[in-house]
Amino acid sequence: MMKIEQFRQARADDLRNAARVLEKELGVNTSPIYIAAEALKNETPKLKDGTTNGNFWGYEISDLIIPVDTVKHVRPKGVDGGKVELSLNMKLIADYTVWDNLNDPMLELNFNVSVRGLSSSGSHYFCLHIDRHDLSLHADEPHPVYHLQYTTNPKRDEGFDYGHTLFLDTPRIIHHPVDFILGIGFLTTNFFPLAFDQIMDDGYFLSLYKRYQEKIMQPYFQTLASHWNYSAQNVIWKTSTSLCPSLL
Repeated sequence: MMKIEQFRQARADDLRNAARVLEKELGVNTSPIYIAAEALKNETPKLKDGTTNGNFWGYEISDLIIPVDTVKHVRPKGVDGGKVELSLNMKLIADYTVWDNLNDPMLELNFNVSVRGLSSSGSHYFCLHIDRHDLSLHADEPHPVYHLQYTTNPKRDEGFDYGHTLFLDTPRIIHHPVDFILGIGFLTTNFFPLAFDQIMDDGYFLSLYKRYQEKIMQPYFQTLASHWNYSAQNVIWKTSTSLCPSLL
């Protein structure tokens, strides 16, 4: 295994290469990614409880703006498709010593997505997040370790207008963990499908994306499959890509 300094440099290079692809294909401002890459290379992150370790690595990406193309059935109808954009804020902390062991490397994960659309009546929001639940914390509702949850009120405004829709904390839907590389696949397949195809046409990024699937998605899904003690040869139900469109 490479030294932690080399490992951090390699992960930072992956972020920079992802930024270059997004610049080329989407024309977005990728400065938040470069800031994250620099911090990843030079800083040892701390967990929420203040714990730190020389083997920890991670990064934060703040306010990365990506256009939204999937507005065919947008609601309310007054929202102009040209005025819908997505903002990503994420934080990841992981342990490099288990990166190559088919174990869960994540220690903390928050992948927060806010979609904002404009109409004549003002701003409209659609929000979700994928995060990692701390199993040491008691919860009355089901808390899959990794889950996708729909949220709203992105600014936590006490006077937020919820309209006529009722929002609950549940359900928390099981979802594989994502870093930024896999997050690009999640965001573009759902909100800008044409961009996903364009990004994956880049041979280097395609190989990078598959590598992160092997390190993060493969052990996650193999762990689920092991619940029934089935080997991959026994799986006959639909194709893997129909179950998860961002698989390659």
